[in-house]
Amino acid sequence: MKRIHIVGVSPRSGTTLLAELMIACFEVDLHEEHEASLFTEPRRPGALYLTKQPRDIMVVGPRLRVDPDLWVICMIRDPRDIVVSRHGRNPDRYWAGLKFWRTYEPRARSLESHPRFLTIRYEELVSDPDGVQKLLMERLRFLVARAKFSEYHAVAHPSELSLEALGPLRPIDRSSIGAWRRHLPRIAGQIRIHGSISEDLIRYGYESDRGWEALLEGVEPDLTPSHQPERFSLRRHWKLRRGRYLGAVRVLVRRWLARMRG
Repeated sequence: MKRIHIVGVSPRSGTTLLAELMIACFEVDLHEEHEASLFTEPRRPGALYLTKQPRDIMVVGPRLRVDPDLWVICMIRDPRDIVVSRHGRNPDRYWAGLKFWRTYEPRARSLESHPRFLTIRYEELVSDPDGVQKLLMERLRFLVARAKFSEYHAVAHPSELSLEALGPLRPIDRSSIGAWRRHLPRIAGQIRIHGSISEDLIRYGYESDRGWEALLEGVEPDLTPSHQPERFSLRRHWKLRRGRYLGAVRVLVRRWLARMRG
């Protein structure tokens, strides 16, 4: 069974949208209602199992090295748009701060050269959904399309949990790109708490230099807490990495058992 696991550089990076697009527009035998960790096992046999969990960027590396049937897709998004995004569960507060980008992005960068690790930019997905669908089919040759990504809203049936994250089912549009410009106090506050992100923005092509920082001059930082805490506790850091090698060990044990039975 092939498996695709979708991860991200943060919550609100587009993992739910990509998962629902793939479920609706590709032939996917098995999937979960919303989020499921890499350690979730399929409930029955099938050809393709799709799951998603943004924080699993922290644990996918060892599993990729030993499981040739695993493909990981990582969603990348401008961190400024990430931190001004809101979630249906708590629409009155910004959902997540830069702590996730600071923790997840280096791990994503370390996996960029792996042949079964693919990065997709949120901005490209919402600007050219059919182009991204074509790219996925070129890289993951086993994918079979049954609808265009641009027709997603006409064929999809997202779960309630997914709709809570996505909002109402609607055509894909690019209106969320650059939303951070309307929330400069939030950006200033996040940089006050977590430090400059200009080098990252330049690395990913979101900015050509540090000139964008001039927009924040004289802006009073908004230090209102996000829905998610602004710092990881030591216990949370440990939990994020817990089981990093467990999945890889499980795969090796299954192979060993299969050889013994054979």
